Amino acid sequence: MTESPQRQETPKKILLATDLSGRCDRALDRAVMLADEWKASLVVVHAVEPDYQMVIEDEHDVPSWRRSSLRRMSMAERQVREDLHGRNVPFEVVVEDGEPSEVVLRAAAERGCDLIVTGTARNETFGRFILGTTVDRLARRASAPLLVVKARARKPYTKIAVATDFSDLSRRALEGAAELFPRTTTALLHSYRPIAAGLTSTKIGDEAGHQFAVDECARFIAAATLPPEHRAKLQIVIEQGDIEAVVKAYAEDKGLDLLVIGARGRNPVLDLLLGSTAERLLRSAPCDVLVMRNS
Repeated sequence: MTESPQRQETPKKILLATDLSGRCDRALDRAVMLADEWKASLVVVHAVEPDYQMVIEDEHDVPSWRRSSLRRMSMAERQVREDLHGRNVPFEVVVEDGEPSEVVLRAAAERGCDLIVTGTARNETFGRFILGTTVDRLARRASAPLLVVKARARKPYTKIAVATDFSDLSRRALEGAAELFPRTTTALLHSYRPIAAGLTSTKIGDEAGHQFAVDECARFIAAATLPPEHRAKLQIVIEQGDIEAVVKAYAEDKGLDLLVIGARGRNPVLDLLLGSTAERLLRSAPCDVLVMRNS
């Protein structure tokens, strides 16, 4: 069993990426709650993109206060400060011109942010969450962990699950969850397929697949760097089927607050590929999702 290291500190600087729309209100509430819990400061980042209305219309048809990029930046900063008025956390506001993901990544690197928090829109017509270009890019390229907030922040995270395929990526996700939420019981979710090769009985194949997953899980946990108290409370969930279906059912039935998944470390070759399973879980999970980077 791996020896447990000293517990790492929780994040001390949290970046909130916001487009100032209603879809980011939930992310703001969660970022403030985490900052208060961890005694951290906030860096609130907003990117001012070009006003394309001015491109297609005569400048004189656009209100004077929108013709200047500096004025639009000032308006954005004022809204951020109004949104954070009365919140009992220290914060810094960063409003810059540019493509949103680039502005966010640059601000996170320059200020040494330990966590990036952002929101996502919900498509009520189709009843599912839509990530959007900025979140997709942050998930692929951010060096810091990325928290995508989907639900209202009514209380601290108390029900957390880590999706695992027993890889090093998912081991980092498990260890990261223990570091960030040391007092919370974590469920380890794994899905398996029956072993059919050379077997005449479906039942035997199911049992063989399950036993193989149980053995792999034991080795996976033994190799993980976890505090003893966290290891003792770890809940193991091994189910046959697709991991998306397992996560969705577990989240809905158990009232899951947060799903933690692993992603590849930053690598120019891999920047465009988060990983098909991780990306599907990021999109489909009905709860907040934390993407832990294996850097």
